[in-house]
Amino acid sequence: MASQPPTVILGVGDLMPRIALPLAAGGQISGTFDSFDPRSAGQARAYWLGTPPQEILAPAYAEHLAGCEMLLHVVTKAAPPEATSASWIVDAKGEFARAFGGREPLVVIVDAASRVASVLPEPTAEQVSAIAERLHGETSPALVRSQAPVMLLERVADAALCAALIDYWQGRDKLTNTVDAAYGNVAAADLKRRQDVQVDDAALLGRLRGVLMGRIAPLIHRVFHTQITVFEAPVIGSYDEASGGWFRRHRDNTTPMTANRQFAVSLNLNGDDEYDGGEVRFPEFGRALYRPAAGGA
Repeated sequence: MASQPPTVILGVGDLMPRIALPLAAGGQISGTFDSFDPRSAGQARAYWLGTPPQEILAPAYAEHLAGCEMLLHVVTKAAPPEATSASWIVDAKGEFARAFGGREPLVVIVDAASRVASVLPEPTAEQVSAIAERLHGETSPALVRSQAPVMLLERVADAALCAALIDYWQGRDKLTNTVDAAYGNVAAADLKRRQDVQVDDAALLGRLRGVLMGRIAPLIHRVFHTQITVFEAPVIGSYDEASGGWFRRHRDNTTPMTANRQFAVSLNLNGDDEYDGGEVRFPEFGRALYRPAAGGA
């Protein structure tokens, strides 16, 4: 962890920074814990900050989490007075809790992609177990024979930001059925039926930039080895069932004005119970339909 108190408070959806802290075993310091150790990559983690209840120190509890591909780490300011079977990390300066704007007891749960999935003040063993089961149950070992080069990311935008973007769209004039053409934007209802609003409000744009550059750009770099430094002015779009909303087969970078585009991001603002449809298909890569959860991209 950093030697100075963090200036940015981390929360759900943020990428978890690398953690390198003393590791305790047998009641004393035995080495260094490194969250980037490749031997444990791709596993979710539960960090229990503060003296834990005896329930979570039981081997059976850690085994249950391990069955959900989640590792359990206890984080305290000093090594435990006696040997324990739990993975025990020593954070003498309390920087871990401070990074999340909280205090012990606190549980920070990180998903398999090293993104913060939950922050639990006053946690219980049952809460942690339930989240482990939920994260593990979100995917299944299905056989995939064809897939588009797409990332599906949950927990990108929180409910408050989604609501603010929807409210902004509702209160602004709309551009209808507009697509990029060789010499500017044109209306093409046969190709696209959508009502768009460009985000021009500085404060809202700043919030949106925070999640795009803080939560999506680093993963694009990790997966595609491309550093994102700029993004176009974002647009809030709505496909209306009454008008037969759609966007037919198209590419996003086929005009002189759009040829520089490398990646496209769709951020879903509505929950599954609010609408039907809305899936994206990439026909060159099969018939699979892609639709992230609310707040996902």
